[in-house]
Parts: sequence; structure tokens; C-alpha cells
Amino acid sequence: MNNKKPILLAISGGISATSYNRKILNTLKAIYEPVCDMIIYDKIVNFPFFDSGISEEGTPDIIKDFLGEVKRADGILICSPEYVFSIPGVLKNALEWAVASVVFTDKPVAVITAASVGQKAHESLLLVLKTIGAKLMDDTNLLISGVKGKVSIEGQIQDEQTEITIKNLMERFLESLQ
Repeated sequence: MNNKKPILLAISGGISATSYNRKILNTLKAIYEPVCDMIIYDKIVNFPFFDSGISEEGTPDIIKDFLGEVKRADGILICSPEYVFSIPGVLKNALEWAVASVVFTDKPVAVITAASVGQKAHESLLLVLKTIGAKLMDDTNLLISGVKGKVSIEGQIQDEQTEITIKNLMERFLESLQ
């Protein structure tokens, strides 16, 4: 049995200080600190727009840092809102930077979409992740519709069923990293 705590790279598609997604990640980090090292990566807001014409040598340092963090992590946890029935632009941009690499290939990824509705963004995010080769499992992706009624503005899960579902997702995801 492996006693090393898995390293999770957590990425929020919501970049504002009031983002429910960012707060959910902060809450999960506090809860699961005894069993995993969760690094909340919040630099995607500073990424330049993806440019497919840039050579590997010309890749900006912040992007090289991001790709290195993805490579080092045992798993990736993405928590994202829905903007105009799609993935937030900053998250899509970050994932586009990974297209020319293999860092997401067979990398275990768990997805939480927390939004007012979220269905279209959730489907789109899963499609993008499949396209870049991420390892996805049915029981490690979750859509939380009506997030404002289920999560407090502090990020605490207030809805019992949502709390159980998130706990199951996290436990299954962490088990898969063993």
C-alpha cells in the first residue's frame, strides 16, 4: 500500500473572489488535507491567449509552469461554472495550451460543474478533456445545478445530497490515484 499522499492540482474556472467554484475547492482542500496535498492553481487568469503557431521554445514561462504542474500532479480536480452555456474562457484557454502536449494524456481528472444550470458547460468540459486525452470516470464528475441554493457564499456545502455526492466523488477519485 502506498503511504504517499496524492498530489491534486485543483483548477477553478471561476476566477472572481466570490466564485462558488473557488470556494468549493477551498472547502475541499481543508476537508481532504489529511489525505491529499491539494494545490489550488489560480494563475490561469494571467495566461496569454492560446496561439497554435508558437513553438515549444517560444511557449511562455507561465504556460510551461502550468504544464509542469499538471505533469507532476497525481490527479487534476476542475471545478467550473457555466458562462453563456459554455466553459469560462480562461479555463478553455488553459486547456487549449495543453493540446500540443501530452500532460493530460491518461491523467486522472475529476470534474465538478457548479452553476445555475451548468449542463451545457459540463458536457463541453468533458468533451474538451476527452479530446486532450484526460482519464475520466463516470463517478468522478458531478454537475451541481442551482449551486446558490446548495453551497453557502462561504463555500460550505449546505445541501445534504450534494454533500454526500461530493464526498463520494472525492473518495472515489482519491481511491483511483492509489
